[in-house]
Amino acid sequence: MTEPASRYARELNLDDLNAHTQGILLTPAGSRVLDVGTADGHPVAEALVARGCTVWGVELDEHAAERARQFCQKLVVGDVEELDLAAEFGGLEFDVILCLDVLEHLVEPAAALRKLAPLLAPGGVVVASIPNVTHAAVRLQLLKGEFTYTETGLLDRTHVRFFDRAEIGTLFADAGMTVLENLAVLREPHETEIPVDLDDVAKATLDEILADPDAHVFQWVAVARRQLDTDADPTGLLTRLWNTVGELTVAARQTVDYTAWLEDQLRAKSNTDEHNATLERTLRERVEELIRAQEEVRALKADAAVKEHYLAEVLAASGVEAPAPGSGTLVIAHHDLGAPLHAMVDRVVARLARHPRVYRFLKKAGRRVLR
Repeated sequence: MTEPASRYARELNLDDLNAHTQGILLTPAGSRVLDVGTADGHPVAEALVARGCTVWGVELDEHAAERARQFCQKLVVGDVEELDLAAEFGGLEFDVILCLDVLEHLVEPAAALRKLAPLLAPGGVVVASIPNVTHAAVRLQLLKGEFTYTETGLLDRTHVRFFDRAEIGTLFADAGMTVLENLAVLREPHETEIPVDLDDVAKATLDEILADPDAHVFQWVAVARRQLDTDADPTGLLTRLWNTVGELTVAARQTVDYTAWLEDQLRAKSNTDEHNATLERTLRERVEELIRAQEEVRALKADAAVKEHYLAEVLAASGVEAPAPGSGTLVIAHHDLGAPLHAMVDRVVARLARHPRVYRFLKKAGRRVLR
């Protein structure tokens, strides 16, 4: 496929029921086709040629037209509203005239259709795709008090006309044409180029909007022919079939989105469970450390109490005033007791030095205590 040069060109994916793919699929192989709004020929004109069709084109943009010429028998550069189409195409008759994403850009689209109708061969049809201004995304934007144009899509900044379902019927009737089929390209509110935050919309309001089937229609694809003597059914079998396929496609996309969401939730839960298990394991280890520390503290306290009692007895026997039981004077590391204890020890040693026999006895006893 040729690299697209026009901002309206799209990659061809016949599994995606957008306006371009519907225009291609609605054109029988081998047809004589007039593509109004050819752009650069990608993907519509290119795909039609590949299907054995012969293509003529009309394009306003000279640069895009140069790219499209390779696919066309003849390509006329100009405004379809101003061109003399009968003179330009010299009595040619077309099986299909495509107006894909064109009519909404015209000031008088009905007048353009009236000029195109005589170019149809007997049994020939016009296939036109037209954005739906009543799509949910537009309604939700208006509820916020906004109407912001975009580069392409529902509110393309070059649109000069806007259509709902009824207005499309009126458009073709004014052009002296009968709508045979009115197909729908479906998109959910979050699937358009208009940014919407569904979480900011009251549930009752959102439910009321989405209850209208037209709120899901991104574009209408109308198939029309010159006026018939009898009324045609604008919701024929083809319309019902295409719309059903479109609804199934939307449902499939929603299922894929929901599946992806579930997978994310499961991954998050798995990560949370693993994190919780790590926290539980760490907590258990810390509790075990605390229990061991408490046991060590109890053992140290018991040992200190024994040594303190023993020292008190020794000091009493030597005539030295003993500290009060439980005073903790043996806990040298305590910052409040360290200095007084050192001073007391110095005094005790000085007094004991005056009694050699007791001093020798205490040195031996001290070594046993320290052990």
